Amino acid sequence: MIRIIDCTLREGMQTRQCCFTTEQSVLLSREIAALGVDTIECGHPFISSKEAERVQAVVATSPVPVLAHARARLEDIDAVLQTGAHWVGLFASINEISMATKFKGKSREELLTMFGSSIRYAREQGLLVRATIEDAGRTAVPDLVSMIITAREADANRICFADSVGILLPDETFDVLSLLRYEFPDIVLEYHVHNDRGLALANTLKAIEAGVEWISTSCNGIGERAGITDTFQLITLLATRFEQNRFDISRILALSELVEAYSRIPMSPMQPVVGKNAFVHVARLHQLAMQKDSAAYSIFDPKLIKGHISLEHFTPLQEQELFLVPLEKSSTELKYHRHGPGKRFVMLDKRLVDGSPYYFIARQFSMIGADESAETGHVDSHTHNCDSVFLFLGDGQDYIGLEVEVDLGGDIRHIHSPASVFIPAGVAHSYRFIRGCGTYINFVHKGDYHESLLEITQ
Repeated sequence: MIRIIDCTLREGMQTRQCCFTTEQSVLLSREIAALGVDTIECGHPFISSKEAERVQAVVATSPVPVLAHARARLEDIDAVLQTGAHWVGLFASINEISMATKFKGKSREELLTMFGSSIRYAREQGLLVRATIEDAGRTAVPDLVSMIITAREADANRICFADSVGILLPDETFDVLSLLRYEFPDIVLEYHVHNDRGLALANTLKAIEAGVEWISTSCNGIGERAGITDTFQLITLLATRFEQNRFDISRILALSELVEAYSRIPMSPMQPVVGKNAFVHVARLHQLAMQKDSAAYSIFDPKLIKGHISLEHFTPLQEQELFLVPLEKSSTELKYHRHGPGKRFVMLDKRLVDGSPYYFIARQFSMIGADESAETGHVDSHTHNCDSVFLFLGDGQDYIGLEVEVDLGGDIRHIHSPASVFIPAGVAHSYRFIRGCGTYINFVHKGDYHESLLEITQ
């Protein structure tokens, strides 16, 4: 049986612009565990007290074991111990590039001794150890053997082959892992690969074929540079092609949306399984075939992941009217909005321009003083799965003259126009009019307001 260690909460934190809060990490760990993964990897506690607190919170609430990262140093291991994690992931490398860039001045023998000593120390402290050979794809086989022997003799519980730059081709991956599996039939092997060449999933399948028991993945494939093997792609493949039914793939679309919002890493619509276009059929011949049999151009039934087939018609931009007449919209048509001062006009959305990636709404306030509706507010707190912006423009010179109150993730501020508020995806927010005259504009980076709402079940 293939075991999965999901690294979203560690690899994600090493991705540009992604920084999960403690609260987000706790929620994500719960949802990731519900997929049926075996272990969650979360963070590097030695980095900072804030990171240590995040890892500790995940450890305290996760329904599955948590592994925390550490260099092969005692102080890093002690930091992991403080979080309460049961597993530590220790990593080291002895190839030429690593020795020149990270361990200058140390010999292979010294590095092997350091690796073995750190594993022994962690085991003596009661930790379970995954010993990772970093940059294993560029490490000579004799050196791989030396590191495995060192880790095994130090009583590591599992040994991870990490192709840290995704350099190996699938057949090369199979060859080296088959060799190691043959030479060391008694060890538990894990495989971790980066997607720099777009081969992460292909290499992962070859690692499984070679006899590797544990696979390292992340939700939406996020991670350093081009990321790593995608949890959703792998478990869907295991469930639909290899009949590993222990994974709850019905949860992946909602979790993918949550990870995309919290990480602020937008996915390509062409992303397999969870991408916006994954089950959209456009060619007329394809649509006709799909109407007769939904298997005609579907690799699996999207209902398994709570998805659906789309045969909708798309009008090319060159055939659309791009000079638009805004739509007046009632507040009751917008979820989380109630009656309040000022009419709302939809300036742009996918109804006005088919395929629009933006939603703009404008609203004019003409009240001079506050009333009961302004005191209580008329927009309930809500969250988007994409970035959005509030713009407040008063009717006075230089746009002064409008007062509002904005709640951004619990940070409540009384602001005067002109003002703008950037609202990151995944952050709860609301506003209320206080007094004055002016215009409110809301920009949402999604073509449909309701499709932009992130509904989170606590």
